[in-house]
Amino acid sequence: MQNIMPVSYKLLKGMNESLVLNIIRQRGPISRVDIARLTGLTQPTVTNITNKLMESNLIMEYMMGESSGGRRPVLLKMNPESLNVIVIHISSNKLSAYLTDGDINVIKQDTGKIKNLNKEQIIDMMHEYIARYQNEAKAQLPGIGVVVHGPVKAREGISIFAPNIGWKNVPIKFIVEDKFHIPTFVENDVRAMTLGEFYYGAARDVNNMVFLKVGYGIGSGIILDGRLYRGVGDSAGEIGHTTIDVGGPQCGCGNYGCLEAMASENALVKTMVKSIKEGRDSMVFDLVGGNLEDVTPEIVYEAAANGDILASRILRQIARYLGIAVANAINTFNPELIVIGGGITRAKSFIEETMMETVKCRALESCFQDVRISFSAMGDEATLKGAADMVMAEVL
Repeated sequence: MQNIMPVSYKLLKGMNESLVLNIIRQRGPISRVDIARLTGLTQPTVTNITNKLMESNLIMEYMMGESSGGRRPVLLKMNPESLNVIVIHISSNKLSAYLTDGDINVIKQDTGKIKNLNKEQIIDMMHEYIARYQNEAKAQLPGIGVVVHGPVKAREGISIFAPNIGWKNVPIKFIVEDKFHIPTFVENDVRAMTLGEFYYGAARDVNNMVFLKVGYGIGSGIILDGRLYRGVGDSAGEIGHTTIDVGGPQCGCGNYGCLEAMASENALVKTMVKSIKEGRDSMVFDLVGGNLEDVTPEIVYEAAANGDILASRILRQIARYLGIAVANAINTFNPELIVIGGGITRAKSFIEETMMETVKCRALESCFQDVRISFSAMGDEATLKGAADMVMAEVL
């Protein structure tokens, strides 16, 4: 690491200093007046704290804001050169590595395929990227974030079970910290996406939301009163394993009729393949050259976009199951916002109408009338920003 800019974190030992910095990080560019309003601190206190933060190179004056009648306010934001963060995202088939600046802009990004690799090989790849980015960092590197699929013990930094790669009880935090001696924080991919949407996406202006990720599997993240709800055993949000149809197909968890077995992208592919094998016509068969092992969600979406009747019918079926799940979440949590993310967002035009009709029919009117339902526009960016935010929230 060359030419590292020195940054003092000593002043962040004060609660107010940390509060102000996090508001600027997550809400910036923002004026001192708005910081005072959001924190409840007096304007002189905010001015004093922000001056100290600028002296320590953590924040910067960014631009002039719009006038609301008086002088135009100066907007503050995180200083991009204040720090660097490494984020590792281990998904079903690939490992993505990111080096970001203090404003969560991506400086460098790499991707490696991990399909058919064992645990040791995946860890070696992770170590390789971390070592490379550690040497390329131009600012202090106070933390590393690792995102994995499946349940985690966030405090202990343990990946309890990652079905996509066969991990069980892997102590990621210990493994990384033992090698690099940098504080490391581990999170489930859906919760990381939830944090990204909450602080930087569609949910920036709400205090209560449910994020529903529909991809190869299905999971959710829950924000209550502005805080991520984890549950007693750090397992809250497993909406994919709630029962939708007691007579439904077997899920990977061993139960029958789970939402994940009925409405995930994996379920979409299985349903399409099964239907074709049973003799139903679909252009999907031609798109994969007759090799049904090559069917992917993207191919089903392509077929639907080209008017394929079977693909459209299966997507409407998926939409009904998702509508039931969304209605259940609305009735349970009464949130301000439901955000749907994951690969299924590529099928928005085919599922939205049916899903919304189902939600409207099944959700209680008292809960439904106040909720907004939207599809995420952030994609994987939500995972990256959520993971980087997690690291900075812990460190700062």
